Amino acid sequence: MPLAGPCVACFFFKGTMVPGRYGMRQLLYSGLFVSACLPMSYALAQSATTSTSSTDVALLASSSLTTGSGLRSGYDANAAASSGYGATGLPGTRENVAAGTSSIGPSEEQGRVQQGGSATAEAVGPYDPLGMRLGRFLFYPSLTLWGEATDNVDTTANGRNGVGVSPEIAAKLQSDWSRHSLTLNGSAAIKGYQTPNRKPENDEHLSGELRLDMADDTQLTITGSFDRSQEDKGSVELNASGQSATYETSMNGGLTLDHRAGLVDLQLRGSVGAMRYEDEESRDYDTYRVGTRVGVALTDQIMPFVDAELTQRQYKDANHRQNGESLRGAIGIEVSNREKLSGEVSAGVISWDPDLAGQSGDTAFFVDASLAWSPNALWTIRGGLETDLTSTSTAARSVATHRVSLSADYAILRNLDLTASGAIAQETYNGIGRHDWVFDATLNATYSFNRNVQLIASLERSQRDSNLAGEDTTTHTVRLGLRLQR
Repeated sequence: MPLAGPCVACFFFKGTMVPGRYGMRQLLYSGLFVSACLPMSYALAQSATTSTSSTDVALLASSSLTTGSGLRSGYDANAAASSGYGATGLPGTRENVAAGTSSIGPSEEQGRVQQGGSATAEAVGPYDPLGMRLGRFLFYPSLTLWGEATDNVDTTANGRNGVGVSPEIAAKLQSDWSRHSLTLNGSAAIKGYQTPNRKPENDEHLSGELRLDMADDTQLTITGSFDRSQEDKGSVELNASGQSATYETSMNGGLTLDHRAGLVDLQLRGSVGAMRYEDEESRDYDTYRVGTRVGVALTDQIMPFVDAELTQRQYKDANHRQNGESLRGAIGIEVSNREKLSGEVSAGVISWDPDLAGQSGDTAFFVDASLAWSPNALWTIRGGLETDLTSTSTAARSVATHRVSLSADYAILRNLDLTASGAIAQETYNGIGRHDWVFDATLNATYSFNRNVQLIASLERSQRDSNLAGEDTTTHTVRLGLRLQR
């Protein structure tokens, strides 16, 4: 019976997609490829599972409750958690989940996972993927076939209904070293719509993190990412620029040095980002960021800190009105190594100073937070406060964004996980009197048949309410996915 699921999904893919004049043949070829691979992949995965020894078991990813350097990496941690802004403050792209999800339940096997440069025994749930051992690495591949229906395919004020299918391949490569660690993630998807008939859209994502344990109290973390996706046609920045929607590519690289000297934690960080718009070079820009954080450990769980960060946005045109610098400073407190609660809270001020003579800047006060609370083994609740102040392609001097987010994960059964998340953001366009409210809500359910097969369903709602006429949008989307993973 489990084999019937992939076959039915493949039949749905081939049967519903109607070849059109805009490259739908490419989707048909993808459908044929998926049809061939799904049953074969499942059979191979089942065979490999029975022959896997206990030494090949590994935890897919450490929990967000293990804060360590993740929550001490400045404000990028908060930015990465949101769907609107990436780690460099650039407009974010849709998050692509790599292989598998974590399940909560009694462990059946023990594995090894790299944390802090040493191997420790960790529980692997009965429905977690085991991965494949490649030398000193563990490889987690997945193949997902998505079906989607939406009432606003372009996220515009006058939206059109859309029905489409999207095959997605993803993989994660995790090192299993006695010292240092390396994690690589990648995914690629192609989305085509039966209605409306249009050219298929491609999404690609690559990211990596290399942690080098320089000494007992010093770590160097090197990160990099590449994202390419179709620009949202309802984007405020796109509409203000007067350009047509195109593919946007975001490339980022960063270095973070963490050092512990007695009770003092010192962090130095820097990153370079580039945003590129296909065939629209006038919109391309680069972002440069440097920051530092100093914390003093009051206990092994409580650490107050001071954080400062300078960001510069630079377009190719030296006289571009959006060129400028953002300075951010905050004081806060970090809670770590606690069984149920981890995270940080900070308060401070952020300013935007444009380079062009005659333009005035803006300043905003903020309270930011990134918290995770797990009252028991079944629940995990995460909350966040985020603030951003930057230039805009509208006539405004700057745009200030304040965002509140909350999510809850609940393990209904050992093989059934439910996630509910929501966010509210206020966007204030200084100088033109525009105020937008953005609401996002998602309900997601994941049912695991076994370690290798998952059924995923989600219901999403996105809404923008603006005080400007004709700028309101509402989008409802239903997604159903069948995932094969190893």
